[in-house]
Amino acid sequence: MNAINLNTITSQAFVKIYEIDKSFINTNNYLGLAYFWAYEYRHYLRDSSIAQRKKVHNLFLKNNLIIDSVSEKHFEIIKLITKQN
Repeated sequence: MNAINLNTITSQAFVKIYEIDKSFINTNNYLGLAYFWAYEYRHYLRDSSIAQRKKVHNLFLKNNLIIDSVSEKHFEIIKLITKQN
């Protein structure tokens, strides 16, 4: 499998990939680019890695959480994956 280096693609290509990823929110196809979280978690996830975002998203799904909602369980998962206190 080949990887796409997002640092080398055009801005137009990035916008298209981002749009596709937005359509993948709430599915197992989510790539880790698009923002999916509630506003309250912006400081924790905005600067997180693509891999961390994907892990958080997948754990939300696995735990039957509403993706863009707020709860103690959401925050526990975010802290676990992003290694924040």
